[in-house]
Amino acid sequence: MRPSRAIRTAVTAGALVLAGCGGSTTITHTEAAVTGSLVPPAAPSHPVIELQLELPLIGLSSAPTVRYATTSGRPTFNGAVAPAGATVYMLSPDGTRTAVNPRRDGSFSVSAKLRPGANRFMFTAAELGGKSKTASLAVTWRGAAARAMQRAIEADPAKYLPPASAGLNRKLPPLGNLPAIAGGSLAATFSLNPIQAGAPPLTGGPGRWLGGFELTEYYPALEAWFRGAAVPTPGLATQHRIDWLYSAHGLSMEGDGIGLDGRQYHIAHVGAGGWLTASGGGGVRFGVGGDAPYWRTGGFWRTASGGLTFPLATGGWSNGDGVSYVSPPAGIAFAPGPSRPLAYLRSVAVDPSVIPLGSHIYIPSYRSINGGWFEADDTGGAIIGRHIDVFRPPPSNPADTGNFATGETVYIVPPHVVLP
Repeated sequence: MRPSRAIRTAVTAGALVLAGCGGSTTITHTEAAVTGSLVPPAAPSHPVIELQLELPLIGLSSAPTVRYATTSGRPTFNGAVAPAGATVYMLSPDGTRTAVNPRRDGSFSVSAKLRPGANRFMFTAAELGGKSKTASLAVTWRGAAARAMQRAIEADPAKYLPPASAGLNRKLPPLGNLPAIAGGSLAATFSLNPIQAGAPPLTGGPGRWLGGFELTEYYPALEAWFRGAAVPTPGLATQHRIDWLYSAHGLSMEGDGIGLDGRQYHIAHVGAGGWLTASGGGGVRFGVGGDAPYWRTGGFWRTASGGLTFPLATGGWSNGDGVSYVSPPAGIAFAPGPSRPLAYLRSVAVDPSVIPLGSHIYIPSYRSINGGWFEADDTGGAIIGRHIDVFRPPPSNPADTGNFATGETVYIVPPHVVLP
């Protein structure tokens, strides 16, 4: 097995540009979408996705947001998707991303865990290569049990904060008020070294076909997506945007990123402290209200009313004038280079109990993108069971969460075995 000659790619403000021996090709995200068959697929016709969520005691609703209150802290959510074969994910308020498996008729049920007060769950449905559809459940948990949990949180808020993580595979909510696309001046160049090997046989050979996999993608966070002012960076001689360093979409959570200078950086030490959560009016509360992690417990300013704010690169403040600075968490440090020696469109994260590290994996869906072959050389807390996370170059648009699919069949060749 030898890698092919390097292919150079550049992220611009519009699309991912791949340059090879036959000239350059611009591949938009949907054009590079996963297809999931064992042979070259014909151009599919993607129907319109329909996604409905159930309002208890009433039934399915076509509203983009369904709202209700409950006295149960662990309700079951119901819904329906059409076509029935579409992939559905639920994004919880704490950032947890759950694959939902629709039944043959497209209906689905999924259990959830609430926090006292308001909780918002976002559902996304998509078919490979098609346009996704989203809907949300805004559920308020109230009653005696909710009040008891609220008292427990207030008595020991740190106990209920999500742990700090420098993992690359953390799944987070949409990026919200970040710029629509990366700054046009950014030109980050990546080297791609796809594995040079033929497609495996449909039966037999050195590996085995295994079905039922969930496919997702992950990538470093671009500093160009963020809007904060540049500040001194612990561990580095260079300054970087404050929200890229300390927000839940930046290096403190994602682990790896690419600076405005086009160089890679990572968080070397997460330091002490957990995460703040944003709740109502931009204020900050500690683990209360069911919000997702928002910011580290330092590296920001407080307004006169106690809310979190930070200076903007264009001048002014994100959420009102800052009057007092909260120092970064003790011991936090950043470093140049990547945290792990991963290769774009070659490395994947796996659950080693399902796919041993060092294995080679053929994913038919990616055959037209990189030849289809990958190496299992990463893991992650969100990668459990039959789940493969493909490491890819970052998109220019921060709202692009990558391709995803369920029910995929892949070919797995054990470590140290020659590829076909």
